Amino acid sequence: MIVRYAQGSDLPKLAALYRQTVLVNAPEYYTHAQTQIWASFSRDADQFKQFILGVTTFVAEDDSGILGFAGIGEEGHVVSTYVRKDYLRRGVGSILMQAVLEQAREFKLKRLYAEASAFSLGLFQKLGFQIYDMEVVDRQGVEFQRYLVELNL
Repeated sequence: MIVRYAQGSDLPKLAALYRQTVLVNAPEYYTHAQTQIWASFSRDADQFKQFILGVTTFVAEDDSGILGFAGIGEEGHVVSTYVRKDYLRRGVGSILMQAVLEQAREFKLKRLYAEASAFSLGLFQKLGFQIYDMEVVDRQGVEFQRYLVELNL
């Protein structure tokens, strides 16, 4: 497996991975309406491009293709962590988050923070992130509860 920076040419594959990850994993924790709204984000090409290329996004891949991605903004916001459904719980998320942590050190950040879903919360906690609050957000009239997590470096 290699970890590299995301490129514009990755966007269609990353959008498909994002959508598939949400559609497979979200139903265990979220309603059908929540899952569908969440997955639909990948269809907005401009917003998805900003989501991936507007921050530093790392991509993990092997001979089978892209395994996952994780992104961090310059201010320490971990904006994404998604792993292909057939590679869950095989260390890909941890490897991607290690790249995020290295980037944070390069940026000389003192704190990382994220809005974790119910199915990504375990990964964040495994890496030492702590829940400091919860929030409810509205997406197209559908409410979502998220965990606000942080890691002091």
